[in-house]
Amino acid sequence: MSRFTLIRRTMARKPMRSALLIASIAIAFFIHLILTSFEHGFLGGEVDSERLIVTNKVGDTLPLPISYYDKIRVLPDVAVATYMARSRATYRTPANFLGLTAAEPGTFAGFIGDQYDIPADALSRFAQIRNGAIAGRSIATQEGWVLGQKITLNTSSFFKTDGSSDFEFEIVGILDGKQSADTHFVMARYDYVNSERSTDRNTISSFGIVPKNGVRADDVIKAIDTLFANSAYETRTRTEAEFMRAFIAQFADIATIVRLVIGVAFVTMLMIVANTMFFAIRERTREIGVLKVLGFSRRFILGNILAETFALFAVGLSFGLGFAFTAVMFLCEPLRTIVPDLVLTPTIILEATGLAVLLALATGVAPAFNAIRVPPNAALRER
Repeated sequence: MSRFTLIRRTMARKPMRSALLIASIAIAFFIHLILTSFEHGFLGGEVDSERLIVTNKVGDTLPLPISYYDKIRVLPDVAVATYMARSRATYRTPANFLGLTAAEPGTFAGFIGDQYDIPADALSRFAQIRNGAIAGRSIATQEGWVLGQKITLNTSSFFKTDGSSDFEFEIVGILDGKQSADTHFVMARYDYVNSERSTDRNTISSFGIVPKNGVRADDVIKAIDTLFANSAYETRTRTEAEFMRAFIAQFADIATIVRLVIGVAFVTMLMIVANTMFFAIRERTREIGVLKVLGFSRRFILGNILAETFALFAVGLSFGLGFAFTAVMFLCEPLRTIVPDLVLTPTIILEATGLAVLLALATGVAPAFNAIRVPPNAALRER
């Protein structure tokens, strides 16, 4: 009789117990996979730790004067500098959200070029047409936008002199994100938006900086923040990854929430599986004694019990992966405006697999060693 047959018959001995154990493992990994995917999605996918974002030191939502741009771009360690004004916008209905970024047409591509594929003809038209806009692939596909189409966006931060917040744009290009970069937004020209709005003219939300090759990001950060220290608008310069984490933290500490929920789920599952395995091994003490009398080694018995635990976790993880993949597939489109990059990545799956191996060892080692310590004569006396 092979080890596989022993494991299969042992698990089938009490099918209800095995099914409940597998279900608890599957639920725990389903929670882990979904929440980790949400955490990854909130960060907007592809983030470059070398790109820098310059914002107002007092708060990220407060403006900075556009005049800072001329001072930043001439710093010796700066390769690319651009500026942008951001606003949340809606299209047609108040519930149809998207991001609107008013950017400097001549320099923004150098800042996001390694993150997005922007057609050259789109950049050319963007420079020529004052109210031109480049739409991300996600929002363009969702709304059916085509080149040359006129669209009207209602903004939450840009207001015209007549009191309205409706801006008309002409689609001049569609950009695609590399890897998992968010494309649920529209890029407009800053000069057009700035000339139309009645408040916060000649101010921007942030500057985007790319340091020169071989230059430490910390050196550029220090140079910029020192340049505007003790001014009316002091700056805070961070890497893009740090900026995104701070932005999400304004609403909730997503990472902490995810870790707490996952931690509770796995601790509960660990206690259930370990306790059940102890009782299952105790029930089979006499059978283990028979195996020892028949000449099976302690290593074989130890491996058999560990293999049984690993089999439970493997089946549970497989079900968890299947449920999580199905859930992400159905949720990614409805939640795209909230979680732009909801995807079950290979990295998340590998992390879950590694965690399953560690948890299988943690729950199986103690019962297995407890079983092999029992002498054959004592095991055979068990009823």
